[in-house]
Amino acid sequence: MKTRSFVAALLALVMALSCVSVFAEDAKVKVSIWSTFTNDQDAYLRKTAEDFNASQDKYVVEVQTQPNQNFTSTVYNAVVNGEGPDIIFNYASEAAKYVSAGLVANLDEYIYDDEIGIPDFDSLLPEYLFEEINGFEDGHIHYLPGYTTGPILFYNKTLLEELNLEVPKTWEELEAVSKAIKAAKPEVTPFGIDSAVDITQTVILESGAGYIDIAGKKVLFDGAVDAVAWLGKQIQDGLFALTAPSGGYFSNDFNSGLVAMYYGSCAGVPYIDPNGFEYGVAAAPSTHDEHAAYTIWNRGPIVFSANGEEAAEGAYLFVKYMMTTPEIAEGWAEAVLALTPWLNAQTVEGYDAYVASQPALAAVQENFDIGVSFPAVTGASETRDALKELITVIGGGADAAESLAACVETANNALQGN
Repeated sequence: MKTRSFVAALLALVMALSCVSVFAEDAKVKVSIWSTFTNDQDAYLRKTAEDFNASQDKYVVEVQTQPNQNFTSTVYNAVVNGEGPDIIFNYASEAAKYVSAGLVANLDEYIYDDEIGIPDFDSLLPEYLFEEINGFEDGHIHYLPGYTTGPILFYNKTLLEELNLEVPKTWEELEAVSKAIKAAKPEVTPFGIDSAVDITQTVILESGAGYIDIAGKKVLFDGAVDAVAWLGKQIQDGLFALTAPSGGYFSNDFNSGLVAMYYGSCAGVPYIDPNGFEYGVAAAPSTHDEHAAYTIWNRGPIVFSANGEEAAEGAYLFVKYMMTTPEIAEGWAEAVLALTPWLNAQTVEGYDAYVASQPALAAVQENFDIGVSFPAVTGASETRDALKELITVIGGGADAAESLAACVETANNALQGN
């Protein structure tokens, strides 16, 4: 009987401890990440969340996989209705959509806090990125960069060698090489553009024009007629193309030899499978003068405030853990096949070797010193749309001055909330 009583008491104790454990887990503040990452990226994110959860006893971070289709609109509707996540990974421009409604956390209030802040934060990122993270219209930080990619030049190395052409480094050289290819191979599109907006922004900035006057709520590129006219002429002359022959991205037609060079994301390397030729990658062309500029893409965590202060603070602490722990930030960059923007993570042993092993990433890194960022304010997204429309119509033969004036009017109306 004594044995039975002892066993019964032991079982009761185990059950009690289990209940305490479950209660303790339930008592933690839950922080949700809505994610569209897959494979290695998803595994790394989940492992990071598990390690963070084990490191403290107040919060539990849960990674919830979501469909990629219509993801941003789904998130927006959920957040507005108080049913959304605490963290998503996206661009600063996405965070800007929530600022006026007060649905994103003011991360600077945490970052510079004496107790839970990020030590030496102002020395952890390159200068241009502080312009980006501080570029929201309310003056607060609502997003931090997590990893960096950017456009590069993909080129048919075999074809350029056959025609005795050098890989172009400037826009003038790109035009000259494109003309030579067009003359020798009329059936080949010399140069394709996967991102019309980014190349248009770049040639505008490199002309010496500005972009957006945040305080004045207006664009500054109304005088960039010559720059956009030049880009439009290359399209009109059949040297540059905005649309791939087969539609979609230019990688497919590049693989088949129908396109000799193209301007596209470094993340496109896995889709390159040349049919009978050798290819190469290089830094995107630039003026290489005092106006040199390069659009770098930074994607990272956006923290929402809609689920309450405790959830927002827990989300910030996870972001701090993931982004500013050098080894974790460096590992995340490798998991997503990108560069890390965090200067302390760039010093982690093995990072330089990793970048050197990825020529496309090395090509992005080559333009880091001329990297630029764009303010994430009301109307910024519409400004990008207006620029895409601008270069499309000029490429189709529309007057550059009239088209630019219409673009400026559209952008200014959007920036002023009209």
